[in-house]
Amino acid sequence: MGINSSNRRNSDIHIVQVSAWDVQMHHYLTASAPHIQCAASQSLATFGHDPAELGNCLLRVTLTTNTPSAAAVLSSLLALSSLHRYGIHSHALDLKIKSIKALRAASKNGNIGTKEVIQHAAAGMLLCSFEVHQPSATSNQWAWYVAGVKQIISTAHLGSAQGDPDLDAILDWVFYHGIVGRVTWGHWREGTLTPPTCTQYMSPDPYYLKDERTSHAAAPSSLTLLGLLCEFCEIASPSPRETMSTRELCEYTAYLKELDWKLTRIEPPGEGADTNTILELYRLAILVYVNRMSDDLLEQAGKIQKYVDKAFSLFAQLGSCERQFPVFILGCEARTDEDRTVVLDLIARTEKQHSSRSFDQVKILMKAVWAQDDLADRELNYWGKLSSIIGSCSVVPSLV
Repeated sequence: MGINSSNRRNSDIHIVQVSAWDVQMHHYLTASAPHIQCAASQSLATFGHDPAELGNCLLRVTLTTNTPSAAAVLSSLLALSSLHRYGIHSHALDLKIKSIKALRAASKNGNIGTKEVIQHAAAGMLLCSFEVHQPSATSNQWAWYVAGVKQIISTAHLGSAQGDPDLDAILDWVFYHGIVGRVTWGHWREGTLTPPTCTQYMSPDPYYLKDERTSHAAAPSSLTLLGLLCEFCEIASPSPRETMSTRELCEYTAYLKELDWKLTRIEPPGEGADTNTILELYRLAILVYVNRMSDDLLEQAGKIQKYVDKAFSLFAQLGSCERQFPVFILGCEARTDEDRTVVLDLIARTEKQHSSRSFDQVKILMKAVWAQDDLADRELNYWGKLSSIIGSCSVVPSLV
Protein backbone atom coordinates (compact mmCIF):
# COMPACT_ATOMS: atom_id res chain seq x y z
CA MET A 1 0.00 0.00 0.00
CA GLY A 2 2.79 2.42 0.92
CA ILE A 3 4.66 1.52 -2.27
CA ASN A 4 1.62 2.20 -4.46
CA SER A 5 1.05 5.49 -2.67
CA SER A 6 4.66 6.47 -3.24
CA ASN A 7 4.48 5.55 -6.92
CA ARG A 8 1.32 7.60 -7.28
CA ARG A 9 3.01 10.63 -5.74
CA ASN A 10 6.03 10.18 -8.00
CA SER A 11 3.83 9.98 -11.08
CA ASP A 12 2.39 13.40 -10.22
CA ILE A 13 5.82 15.02 -10.20
CA HIS A 14 6.62 17.25 -13.22
CA ILE A 15 10.20 18.25 -13.88
CA VAL A 16 10.71 21.76 -15.23
CA GLN A 17 14.05 22.49 -16.82
CA VAL A 18 15.30 25.98 -16.00
CA SER A 19 18.62 27.66 -16.52
CA ALA A 20 20.47 30.09 -14.31
CA TRP A 21 19.35 32.84 -16.71
CA ASP A 22 15.69 31.87 -16.13
CA VAL A 23 16.14 32.17 -12.38
CA GLN A 24 17.90 35.52 -12.73
CA MET A 25 15.15 36.81 -15.02
CA HIS A 26 12.47 35.65 -12.56
CA HIS A 27 14.15 37.59 -9.74
CA TYR A 28 14.62 40.61 -12.03
CA LEU A 29 10.97 40.69 -13.08
CA THR A 30 9.79 40.13 -9.51
CA ALA A 31 11.92 43.05 -8.35
CA SER A 32 10.87 45.26 -11.29
CA ALA A 33 7.10 44.79 -11.00
CA PRO A 34 6.64 46.94 -7.85
CA HIS A 35 8.81 49.69 -9.36
CA ILE A 36 6.80 49.62 -12.58
CA GLN A 37 3.50 49.81 -10.70
CA CYS A 38 4.46 52.32 -8.02
CA ALA A 39 7.13 54.54 -9.59
CA ALA A 40 7.86 54.19 -13.31
CA SER A 41 4.18 54.22 -14.29
CA GLN A 42 3.81 57.63 -12.61
CA SER A 43 6.19 59.04 -15.22
CA LEU A 44 3.90 58.09 -18.13
CA ALA A 45 2.77 61.31 -19.79
CA THR A 46 -0.97 61.14 -20.35
CA PHE A 47 -3.94 63.46 -19.82
CA GLY A 48 -7.31 62.58 -18.35
CA HIS A 49 -6.02 59.31 -16.91
CA ASP A 50 -4.19 58.36 -13.74
CA PRO A 51 -0.66 57.39 -14.91
CA ALA A 52 -0.57 54.57 -12.34
CA GLU A 53 -3.78 53.12 -13.81
CA LEU A 54 -2.26 53.38 -17.29
CA GLY A 55 0.72 51.43 -15.96
CA ASN A 56 -1.62 48.72 -14.65
CA CYS A 57 -3.34 48.68 -18.03
CA LEU A 58 0.02 48.08 -19.75
CA LEU A 59 0.81 45.22 -17.37
CA ARG A 60 -2.54 43.62 -18.23
CA VAL A 61 -1.88 44.05 -21.95
CA THR A 62 1.53 42.43 -21.48
CA LEU A 63 0.08 39.36 -19.78
CA THR A 64 -2.87 38.87 -22.15
CA THR A 65 -1.05 36.58 -24.60
CA ASN A 66 2.26 34.83 -25.06
CA THR A 67 3.21 36.35 -28.42
CA PRO A 68 6.09 38.39 -29.87
CA SER A 69 3.97 41.54 -29.57
CA ALA A 70 3.38 40.83 -25.86
CA ALA A 71 7.12 40.29 -25.46
CA ALA A 72 7.67 43.67 -27.12
CA VAL A 73 5.42 45.36 -24.55
CA LEU A 74 7.24 43.65 -21.69
CA SER A 75 10.70 44.58 -22.99
CA SER A 76 9.73 48.20 -23.63
CA LEU A 77 8.08 48.42 -20.20
CA LEU A 78 11.24 47.07 -18.56
CA ALA A 79 13.39 49.41 -20.67
CA LEU A 80 11.43 52.47 -19.51
CA SER A 81 11.48 51.23 -15.91
CA SER A 82 15.24 50.71 -16.08
CA LEU A 83 15.76 54.16 -17.60
CA HIS A 84 13.58 55.73 -14.93
CA ARG A 85 15.37 53.87 -12.14
CA TYR A 86 19.02 54.02 -13.20
CA GLY A 87 19.22 56.55 -16.02
CA ILE A 88 20.50 55.87 -19.52
CA HIS A 89 22.76 52.80 -19.56
CA SER A 90 23.50 49.72 -21.66
CA HIS A 91 20.88 47.45 -20.06
CA ALA A 92 18.05 49.90 -20.75
CA LEU A 93 19.22 50.25 -24.36
CA ASP A 94 19.46 46.46 -24.73
CA LEU A 95 15.86 46.11 -23.56
CA LYS A 96 14.76 48.80 -26.01
CA ILE A 97 16.47 46.98 -28.88
CA LYS A 98 14.93 43.70 -27.73
CA SER A 99 11.48 45.31 -27.88
CA ILE A 100 12.08 46.61 -31.41
CA LYS A 101 13.22 43.16 -32.55
CA ALA A 102 10.11 41.58 -31.00
CA LEU A 103 7.91 44.08 -32.84
CA ARG A 104 9.69 43.25 -36.08
CA ALA A 105 9.11 39.53 -35.47
CA ALA A 106 5.45 40.15 -34.65
CA SER A 107 4.92 42.21 -37.80
CA LYS A 108 6.06 39.28 -39.96
CA ASN A 109 3.04 37.32 -38.77
CA GLY A 110 0.32 38.08 -41.31
CA ASN A 111 -2.52 37.13 -38.95
CA ILE A 112 -2.54 39.99 -36.43
CA GLY A 113 -5.67 40.26 -34.31
CA THR A 114 -7.03 43.10 -32.20
CA LYS A 115 -5.08 42.05 -29.11
CA GLU A 116 -1.82 42.06 -31.06
CA VAL A 117 -2.58 45.49 -32.54
CA ILE A 118 -3.21 46.86 -29.05
CA GLN A 119 0.09 45.34 -27.92
CA HIS A 120 1.88 46.91 -30.91
CA ALA A 121 0.39 50.28 -29.97
CA ALA A 122 1.34 49.89 -26.30
CA ALA A 123 4.92 48.89 -27.15
CA GLY A 124 5.25 51.79 -29.60
CA MET A 125 4.05 54.31 -27.03
CA LEU A 126 6.40 52.90 -24.39
CA LEU A 127 9.29 53.27 -26.84
CA CYS A 128 8.10 56.84 -27.47
CA SER A 129 8.12 57.43 -23.70
CA PHE A 130 11.63 55.97 -23.52
CA GLU A 131 12.84 58.60 -26.02
CA VAL A 132 10.94 61.43 -24.32
CA HIS A 133 12.35 60.60 -20.89
CA GLN A 134 15.99 60.56 -21.92
CA PRO A 135 17.82 63.48 -20.28
CA SER A 136 19.08 64.86 -23.60
CA ALA A 137 16.79 65.28 -26.60
CA THR A 138 18.93 64.15 -29.52
CA SER A 139 16.52 62.60 -32.02
CA ASN A 140 13.01 62.76 -33.46
CA GLN A 141 12.39 59.08 -32.75
CA TRP A 142 9.58 59.87 -30.31
CA ALA A 143 7.60 61.47 -33.16
CA TRP A 144 8.21 58.50 -35.44
CA TYR A 145 6.93 56.11 -32.77
CA VAL A 146 3.74 58.16 -32.36
CA ALA A 147 3.32 58.30 -36.14
CA GLY A 148 3.82 54.54 -36.42
CA VAL A 149 1.32 53.78 -33.67
CA LYS A 150 -1.27 56.07 -35.26
CA GLN A 151 -0.77 54.30 -38.58
CA ILE A 152 -1.28 50.89 -36.96
CA ILE A 153 -4.46 52.08 -35.20
CA SER A 154 -5.79 53.65 -38.38
CA THR A 155 -5.07 50.55 -40.48
CA ALA A 156 -6.73 48.27 -37.93
CA HIS A 157 -9.73 50.64 -37.52
CA LEU A 158 -9.37 50.40 -33.76
CA GLY A 159 -10.73 53.90 -33.21
CA SER A 160 -14.29 52.71 -33.64
CA ALA A 161 -13.95 49.99 -30.98
CA GLN A 162 -15.83 50.72 -27.76
CA GLY A 163 -16.27 49.15 -24.36
CA ASP A 164 -12.67 48.18 -23.59
CA PRO A 165 -11.20 50.45 -20.87
CA ASP A 166 -7.63 49.32 -21.61
CA LEU A 167 -8.02 50.10 -25.30
CA ASP A 168 -9.60 53.47 -24.47
CA ALA A 169 -6.70 54.35 -22.17
CA ILE A 170 -4.13 53.51 -24.86
CA LEU A 171 -6.04 55.37 -27.58
CA ASP A 172 -6.30 58.46 -25.38
CA TRP A 173 -2.58 58.17 -24.58
CA VAL A 174 -1.76 58.11 -28.30
CA PHE A 175 -4.16 60.98 -28.97
CA TYR A 176 -2.58 63.16 -26.29
CA HIS A 177 0.95 62.67 -27.60
CA GLY A 178 -0.24 63.16 -31.17
CA ILE A 179 -2.02 66.45 -30.48
CA VAL A 180 0.70 68.03 -28.33
CA GLY A 181 3.25 66.79 -30.85
CA ARG A 182 1.17 68.34 -33.61
CA VAL A 183 1.51 71.76 -31.97
CA THR A 184 5.31 71.67 -31.69
CA TRP A 185 5.73 69.90 -35.03
CA GLY A 186 3.69 72.61 -36.75
CA HIS A 187 6.04 75.33 -35.50
CA TRP A 188 9.23 73.29 -35.91
CA ARG A 189 8.64 72.36 -39.55
CA GLU A 190 8.25 76.00 -40.64
CA GLY A 191 11.98 76.14 -41.36
CA THR A 192 12.65 72.41 -41.56
CA LEU A 193 12.15 69.71 -44.15
CA THR A 194 9.52 67.37 -42.72
CA PRO A 195 9.42 63.68 -43.69
CA PRO A 196 6.04 63.32 -45.46
CA THR A 197 4.96 60.01 -43.88
CA CYS A 198 5.56 61.33 -40.39
CA THR A 199 3.72 64.56 -41.19
CA GLN A 200 0.74 62.60 -42.45
CA TYR A 201 0.41 60.50 -39.33
CA MET A 202 1.05 63.32 -36.90
CA SER A 203 -2.34 64.58 -38.14
CA PRO A 204 -5.31 63.61 -35.97
CA ASP A 205 -7.48 60.62 -36.78
CA PRO A 206 -11.02 61.55 -37.86
CA TYR A 207 -12.74 59.56 -35.10
CA TYR A 208 -11.22 61.83 -32.48
CA LEU A 209 -13.07 64.79 -33.95
CA LYS A 210 -16.50 63.19 -33.70
CA ASP A 211 -18.81 64.31 -30.92
CA GLU A 212 -19.68 60.70 -30.12
CA ARG A 213 -16.05 59.84 -29.29
CA THR A 214 -16.15 58.89 -25.62
CA SER A 215 -13.89 57.09 -23.22
CA HIS A 216 -14.81 54.95 -20.26
CA ALA A 217 -11.61 55.91 -18.47
CA ALA A 218 -10.69 59.48 -19.37
CA ALA A 219 -12.54 62.51 -18.06
CA PRO A 220 -14.83 63.77 -20.88
CA SER A 221 -13.65 67.34 -20.30
CA SER A 222 -10.02 66.38 -20.99
CA LEU A 223 -11.00 64.70 -24.27
CA THR A 224 -13.08 67.74 -25.20
CA LEU A 225 -10.13 70.07 -24.59
CA LEU A 226 -7.80 67.96 -26.71
CA GLY A 227 -10.43 67.64 -29.42
CA LEU A 228 -10.85 71.43 -29.63
CA LEU A 229 -7.09 71.96 -29.77
CA CYS A 230 -6.96 69.30 -32.46
CA GLU A 231 -9.60 71.09 -34.54
CA PHE A 232 -7.81 74.41 -34.23
CA CYS A 233 -4.46 72.95 -35.31
CA GLU A 234 -6.13 71.72 -38.49
CA ILE A 235 -7.28 75.15 -39.65
CA ALA A 236 -4.97 77.63 -37.89
CA SER A 237 -3.63 80.37 -40.14
CA PRO A 238 -0.46 82.30 -39.21
CA SER A 239 -1.57 85.64 -40.69
CA PRO A 240 -5.33 85.53 -41.32
CA ARG A 241 -5.70 89.26 -41.96
CA GLU A 242 -3.09 89.15 -44.73
CA THR A 243 -3.92 85.78 -46.31
CA MET A 244 -7.73 85.57 -46.20
CA SER A 245 -10.44 87.25 -48.22
CA THR A 246 -13.07 89.30 -46.39
CA ARG A 247 -15.53 86.40 -46.54
CA GLU A 248 -12.95 83.85 -45.37
CA LEU A 249 -11.92 86.14 -42.53
CA CYS A 250 -15.53 86.51 -41.37
CA GLU A 251 -16.02 82.73 -41.41
CA TYR A 252 -12.72 82.17 -39.61
CA THR A 253 -13.62 84.75 -36.95
CA ALA A 254 -17.03 83.14 -36.46
CA TYR A 255 -15.34 79.76 -35.98
CA LEU A 256 -12.92 81.25 -33.43
CA LYS A 257 -15.81 82.78 -31.49
CA GLU A 258 -17.55 79.41 -31.35
CA LEU A 259 -14.32 77.68 -30.32
CA ASP A 260 -13.70 80.27 -27.62
CA TRP A 261 -17.26 79.81 -26.35
CA LYS A 262 -16.81 76.03 -26.15
CA LEU A 263 -13.53 76.38 -24.27
CA THR A 264 -15.00 78.78 -21.72
CA ARG A 265 -17.90 76.38 -21.01
CA ILE A 266 -15.75 73.38 -20.13
CA GLU A 267 -16.03 72.56 -16.44
CA PRO A 268 -13.80 70.34 -14.28
CA PRO A 269 -15.12 66.79 -13.73
CA GLY A 270 -15.23 67.16 -9.94
CA GLU A 271 -12.26 64.90 -9.23
CA GLY A 272 -9.25 65.66 -7.01
CA ALA A 273 -8.13 69.26 -6.50
CA ASP A 274 -4.80 68.77 -8.30
CA THR A 275 -6.52 67.03 -11.23
CA ASN A 276 -8.96 69.91 -11.60
CA THR A 277 -6.12 72.44 -11.39
CA ILE A 278 -4.15 70.70 -14.15
CA LEU A 279 -7.27 70.54 -16.30
CA GLU A 280 -7.86 74.26 -15.73
CA LEU A 281 -4.25 75.02 -16.70
CA TYR A 282 -4.75 73.16 -19.97
CA ARG A 283 -7.95 75.09 -20.63
CA LEU A 284 -6.25 78.42 -19.94
CA ALA A 285 -3.23 77.43 -22.04
CA ILE A 286 -5.42 76.48 -25.01
CA LEU A 287 -7.48 79.68 -24.69
CA VAL A 288 -4.28 81.75 -24.69
CA TYR A 289 -2.74 79.75 -27.55
CA VAL A 290 -5.82 80.00 -29.77
CA ASN A 291 -6.17 83.75 -29.23
CA ARG A 292 -2.46 84.47 -29.72
CA MET A 293 -2.23 82.26 -32.80
CA SER A 294 -5.27 84.00 -34.30
CA ASP A 295 -3.51 87.37 -34.28
CA ASP A 296 -6.03 88.65 -31.70
CA LEU A 297 -8.90 88.53 -34.18
CA LEU A 298 -11.34 88.23 -31.27
CA GLU A 299 -9.90 91.38 -29.65
CA GLN A 300 -9.87 89.91 -26.15
CA ALA A 301 -6.68 91.38 -24.72
CA GLY A 302 -8.33 92.03 -21.36
CA LYS A 303 -9.70 88.49 -21.12
CA ILE A 304 -6.38 86.95 -22.08
CA GLN A 305 -4.59 88.89 -19.36
CA LYS A 306 -7.11 87.59 -16.82
CA TYR A 307 -6.45 84.04 -18.03
CA VAL A 308 -2.71 84.57 -17.65
CA ASP A 309 -3.08 86.09 -14.17
CA LYS A 310 -5.22 83.15 -13.07
CA ALA A 311 -2.68 80.69 -14.47
CA PHE A 312 0.19 82.26 -12.53
CA SER A 313 -1.91 82.20 -9.38
CA LEU A 314 -2.44 78.45 -9.91
CA PHE A 315 1.28 77.98 -10.64
CA ALA A 316 2.11 79.48 -7.26
CA GLN A 317 -0.33 77.15 -5.49
CA LEU A 318 0.67 73.89 -7.20
CA GLY A 319 3.23 71.60 -5.64
CA SER A 320 4.22 70.35 -9.10
CA CYS A 321 3.03 70.17 -12.70
CA GLU A 322 4.61 67.37 -14.70
CA ARG A 323 2.69 68.13 -17.89
CA GLN A 324 4.92 70.45 -19.90
CA PHE A 325 2.50 71.89 -22.48
CA PRO A 326 0.59 74.27 -20.16
CA VAL A 327 3.80 75.25 -18.35
CA PHE A 328 5.41 76.22 -21.65
CA ILE A 329 2.45 78.00 -23.28
CA LEU A 330 1.51 79.95 -20.15
CA GLY A 331 5.12 80.43 -19.06
CA CYS A 332 5.84 82.22 -22.34
CA GLU A 333 3.33 84.87 -21.22
CA ALA A 334 5.51 85.91 -18.26
CA ARG A 335 6.55 89.53 -18.78
CA THR A 336 7.90 90.45 -15.34
CA ASP A 337 10.70 89.00 -13.24
CA GLU A 338 8.14 88.11 -10.58
CA ASP A 339 6.02 86.05 -12.99
CA ARG A 340 9.09 84.38 -14.46
CA THR A 341 10.24 83.42 -10.98
CA VAL A 342 6.85 81.83 -10.31
CA VAL A 343 7.22 79.66 -13.43
CA LEU A 344 10.81 78.66 -12.70
CA ASP A 345 9.96 77.87 -9.07
CA LEU A 346 7.14 75.57 -10.21
CA ILE A 347 9.54 73.80 -12.58
CA ALA A 348 12.11 73.43 -9.79
CA ARG A 349 9.48 71.88 -7.49
CA THR A 350 8.34 69.56 -10.26
CA GLU A 351 11.82 68.33 -11.13
CA LYS A 352 12.28 67.22 -7.52
CA GLN A 353 9.49 64.68 -8.04
CA HIS A 354 10.81 61.20 -8.71
CA SER A 355 8.35 60.75 -11.58
CA SER A 356 9.25 64.00 -13.36
CA ARG A 357 11.44 64.20 -16.43
CA SER A 358 13.80 67.05 -17.22
CA PHE A 359 12.33 70.48 -18.02
CA ASP A 360 15.62 71.72 -19.51
CA GLN A 361 14.20 72.04 -23.02
CA VAL A 362 11.14 73.91 -21.76
CA LYS A 363 13.33 76.34 -19.83
CA ILE A 364 15.58 76.97 -22.84
CA LEU A 365 12.59 77.65 -25.11
CA MET A 366 10.82 79.88 -22.58
CA LYS A 367 13.93 81.93 -21.88
CA ALA A 368 14.40 82.43 -25.62
CA VAL A 369 10.80 83.71 -25.87
CA TRP A 370 11.37 86.02 -22.90
CA ALA A 371 14.55 87.39 -24.49
CA GLN A 372 12.74 88.15 -27.75
CA ASP A 373 9.90 89.89 -25.90
CA ASP A 374 12.36 91.96 -23.85
CA LEU A 375 14.31 93.08 -26.93
CA ALA A 376 11.30 93.87 -29.12
CA ASP A 377 9.96 97.42 -29.28
CA ARG A 378 6.52 96.17 -30.36
CA GLU A 379 4.29 93.10 -29.98
CA LEU A 380 5.79 90.27 -32.03
CA ASN A 381 3.76 87.97 -34.26
CA TYR A 382 3.04 84.98 -32.03
CA TRP A 383 3.19 82.32 -34.75
CA GLY A 384 6.46 83.69 -36.10
CA LYS A 385 8.00 84.02 -32.65
CA LEU A 386 7.26 80.44 -31.59
CA SER A 387 8.17 79.03 -34.98
CA SER A 388 11.54 80.77 -35.07
CA ILE A 389 12.43 79.55 -31.58
CA ILE A 390 11.06 76.00 -31.83
CA GLY A 391 12.38 75.74 -35.39
CA SER A 392 15.89 76.50 -34.15
CA CYS A 393 15.89 73.20 -32.23
CA SER A 394 17.76 70.36 -33.90
CA VAL A 395 14.90 67.99 -33.01
CA VAL A 396 11.16 68.45 -32.46
CA PRO A 397 10.54 69.26 -28.79
CA SER A 398 8.14 66.96 -26.97
CA LEU A 399 6.04 68.98 -24.53
CA VAL A 400 3.79 66.22 -23.19
